[in-house]
Amino acid sequence: MKGLLDGGVDVTDCGITPTPALLFAQKEAKASGGVMVSGSHTPANIAGLLFFLSDTGEMDPSGQRSFENLYGSKPWNQSPPTRGSLQSSNIIEQYLREVAERMGRIDGYRVVVDPGNGATCLTLPKALEAFGCQVTTINGEPDGRFPSRPPNPQPSTLNQLSRAVRDANADFGIGTDSDGDRAIFVTSDGIVRWGDATSALFAKQELERRHGGTIVTTVNTSSMLKTLCQEYGGELLVTRVGPPAIAEALRKNKEVIFATEESGKHIWPDIILYGDAALAAGKLLHILKESEMNLEQLLAALPEFYQLKLELECGDALKPEIMKRINELWKGDESTQSSSLDGLKVEYPDLSWFLIRTSGTEPLLRCSAEGRTMNEAKILLTRAKDLTVKAIEEAKEGKQA
Repeated sequence: MKGLLDGGVDVTDCGITPTPALLFAQKEAKASGGVMVSGSHTPANIAGLLFFLSDTGEMDPSGQRSFENLYGSKPWNQSPPTRGSLQSSNIIEQYLREVAERMGRIDGYRVVVDPGNGATCLTLPKALEAFGCQVTTINGEPDGRFPSRPPNPQPSTLNQLSRAVRDANADFGIGTDSDGDRAIFVTSDGIVRWGDATSALFAKQELERRHGGTIVTTVNTSSMLKTLCQEYGGELLVTRVGPPAIAEALRKNKEVIFATEESGKHIWPDIILYGDAALAAGKLLHILKESEMNLEQLLAALPEFYQLKLELECGDALKPEIMKRINELWKGDESTQSSSLDGLKVEYPDLSWFLIRTSGTEPLLRCSAEGRTMNEAKILLTRAKDLTVKAIEEAKEGKQA
């Protein structure tokens, strides 16, 4: 804030708040941009700055490169004519009112919420209560050390939520990351589903309602979305992983009706260009109400795919060399299609695939695979892992030599 003020920029300090709430406030105030200090889904010792443009989308990759070049250049000596002004604003109540107005009442559902001790503790339970839900909250005290579970919501970290949903006889559960843009849902029988399963429900709803349209998703998202676009006359645009790449696609394609990534980030571009767990929960409640089905039944009706993931430790300095070797080692055939959009993705005729890519936030290589059966997914994940391990070994040997 001091840097912005010294640069002549007027600043509003919103305090501790989920990222979507900041973006709602930014949109309402017609601000030039926003900055969120957050670790989002990363471990407690990793934090950063998220820069948002005036349209509420994150700075795109080209903007990030320009910013990093500017940051690394010599400091400016020129002083602004006047110093910026500073004010504080509690935006949470404003955010809750706006979300409640958009979603309306959806009475009759029992929901368990796990904000994971993040900033969403302050908003998501209240938002669901405003929708008319009976809410049970676990891990509901804000604590940046994340004592209850890692902040990344996924099947391996949401065991408490799974049990709580079954114990409460709830209709579903929802787990978020620390700043509230990711939403991972749990069925009433305690099964944690990856984000692309529920994103398929959202995409299907939008495609049906609008009689087609353009969907944006990332390279690691399930082929369910591709099959749904084929069925409902939609177009699928695929980007690199991460909100900056999604935001870039949304700016270039104004006709997009929905965007998503498998991490549980679901975006309705007519509202904000970023994920919001409260909006996702409200949208899901409407789907449940309109269909008169439960979440398990809705998910069972989707195209059947099985997805598996694993992570391998890898220092940032070795990542480029390892990915180079992975691409050199892979020997495909005429039946497969390979893409280097983000790492290496290999797709098979039945729309099964495996993907190897570097993490943009942690010292990791991420392998994922999807098949029409669980056994096929296991085979493809093993293929990806073996390829990655061999590339790591070769890269380390080359460095030692």
